[in-house]
Amino acid sequence: MRKNLSGIKIVLIVGASGVGKDSLIKAAKNNINANFVRRYITREPDRNESNYYIDKEAFEILKKNDYFVSSWSAYGNYYGIAKSHIKNGLNIVSVSRSAIKDFEKIYENVTTIEIKVKKELLYERLKKRGREDNENILRRIEKSQQKVEAKNLICFDNSIPFEESKNNFLELLKSLMQ
Repeated sequence: MRKNLSGIKIVLIVGASGVGKDSLIKAAKNNINANFVRRYITREPDRNESNYYIDKEAFEILKKNDYFVSSWSAYGNYYGIAKSHIKNGLNIVSVSRSAIKDFEKIYENVTTIEIKVKKELLYERLKKRGREDNENILRRIEKSQQKVEAKNLICFDNSIPFEESKNNFLELLKSLMQ
């Protein structure tokens, strides 16, 4: 059952690993007055992320005690968004596509922004990152082409030079604040 929490706006940021979600969110933090919700993750965050690292046992305890609005697993790691971290005003949250429905069930004002880049650029970024072999990179690229299901979906192309993309992203977020 959705709550009528009129003072809460949720902007979910989704997209394949390597499309630049964290870089855009990091840039927005310096320019947008919003609550940037940190995730709980069972892996060490990389240099572009600002998340809470916890081990899998602690994560399972929090999940069992209904601590999260949504939780999911991907590539052997667990992710969760704490209910208590959602505040009045604009909340910007980086989540998996699988988490969208959890937010839409609870909150009325949910917008999902899907960050995308051209397949060739995504391949280059994932290869440069060096976390995965070619087979896993190709699997991620294939998964990135799946359709996102959301009630209010905005597609954002992050294939252009970062400074221009960042400015477009900031304008989009500002328009959602109204």
